[in-house]
Amino acid sequence: MEDRVCVRVKVLPPFTANLKGIETVLRLEKDSSLLDLFNEANSHGILRVESIIDGDKIRENVVILVNGRTTFDLKPVSYTHLRAHETV
Repeated sequence: MEDRVCVRVKVLPPFTANLKGIETVLRLEKDSSLLDLFNEANSHGILRVESIIDGDKIRENVVILVNGRTTFDLKPVSYTHLRAHETV
């Protein structure tokens, strides 16, 4: 069984330096958290993680969608969620 899963990520300004936004696919471990996803996107220059995370909390006025639903915390994302297309 595959230990990694592909996650579609879409980041819009002002959370990326790209004025048009960025959409890409990242490969993550099955038991990855949203913070893991954000850090991976940050390491690829896709997302400015400091613009959305303050310590271990999502900053106020930041909207994060996972499978079309708003999420409010950085708990681990289930394999089912990661298998679907995700929007950040």
